[in-house]
Amino acid sequence: MLSKADNQLLTQTDPETPMGKLFRRYWIPALQSHELVSDGKPQRVKLLGEDLVAFRDTEGKVGLIDERCPHRGTSLYYGINDGCGIRCMYHGWKFDTAGNCTEIPSEPTDGKFRQSIKLKSYPTKEVSGIVWTYMGPPDSQPDFPEFYWMGLPEENKLVERVWQECNYAQAMENDLDFVHAAFLHKAHGTQEVEEGILSSDLGIDPDHPLVKNPPVKQAVQDTNFGKRCIAVGIGTEEENAFMEIHYIFPFYTYPPRFGGEDGMWHAFIPRDDHSTWTWDVQFAHDRVIDVQAQHDRRGLKLDEDFRKQINAENEYNQDRELQKTGNFTGIRGIANQDHAATETMGTIVDRSIEHLGTSDLPIIHMRRILLQQVKGFQEGQEPFALENESLKTLYSDGLYDDNQKTWQQAFPLKEQFDLKRQPVKQ
Repeated sequence: MLSKADNQLLTQTDPETPMGKLFRRYWIPALQSHELVSDGKPQRVKLLGEDLVAFRDTEGKVGLIDERCPHRGTSLYYGINDGCGIRCMYHGWKFDTAGNCTEIPSEPTDGKFRQSIKLKSYPTKEVSGIVWTYMGPPDSQPDFPEFYWMGLPEENKLVERVWQECNYAQAMENDLDFVHAAFLHKAHGTQEVEEGILSSDLGIDPDHPLVKNPPVKQAVQDTNFGKRCIAVGIGTEEENAFMEIHYIFPFYTYPPRFGGEDGMWHAFIPRDDHSTWTWDVQFAHDRVIDVQAQHDRRGLKLDEDFRKQINAENEYNQDRELQKTGNFTGIRGIANQDHAATETMGTIVDRSIEHLGTSDLPIIHMRRILLQQVKGFQEGQEPFALENESLKTLYSDGLYDDNQKTWQQAFPLKEQFDLKRQPVKQ
């Protein structure tokens, strides 16, 4: 459990909060590139408690700016996007992608006055169909994180983002929880799935190591990207199943997968303290990804604002008869099952009244490093620096090996990920 003070420190990410300041020191996925059209409709996007507007100008450059016009506060979402800038509908003030005021037609002369106006804006970078942003101090901008899946062909990837109705921390804790799959995602019978697909929309096959092994033995290792979480379960009579989850500081994860299965990368970006942008990047290592099968198994149906149509208001379409005959939850869709578990905790769970067990080891380590880092940051220490060369090859894997072997023997940490290893100088 956490103290109420530490829980508050962990979960609050608005601009002037300690965790909010720390998170702003890392690159953040904001929206997908296809959501923005040159001289097209602007898009609202809320990040870390800030109301922002994104737009693509005439030349194709992306702006991510404060939603409020600095004149009188009208929303620039309703503005006119043309001529390399966005123009407020109220008095015609115009701003470019860097937040510079380029025109004030409501004033007889706009020289010095116009030059004194600066709209808050954040730098952007487009990679793998995603618009990324950095919201921290300009002179502290880190290297852009080059994740493994970014180097795969576009047809090998599926990218989605969804508005999740809970704090980022409990959404991310779910991703680090090996044992929940054996219950929340358990299908009662064998599932027919295509090559590389982990599950059907009903759940995971009861013979899959993620499902048939509660409780598993677990360990956590420090790495130069964050934490490696290891689980060991029964594979066959002679072999154990060795699994891993990667937690990449501060809000990225690779959930567990085995060889031959499509991979997944997640980002859990706070919209505000009570909701999260959950990013899913599903990827096939060496083939075109089956987009429809991946959509179907996750079960998400979103409206134009990326909010789920299957949600708490309709009880996640839970079918009580299905719960007896088909799967553990009576809910279809792996993602819907996850969201039902984390959202029904309330938007910010009170961690001071929890009762954690041995199966919660990765979650304990995640909280510990976040709190250690944010407290150190408050004292003037620099944030945890990700090693980019490691990110380029990192993804979750799994294997079967002799059950007489320890996890260290069967599934050792690759040397390049060792926190104590000296980074390669470029």
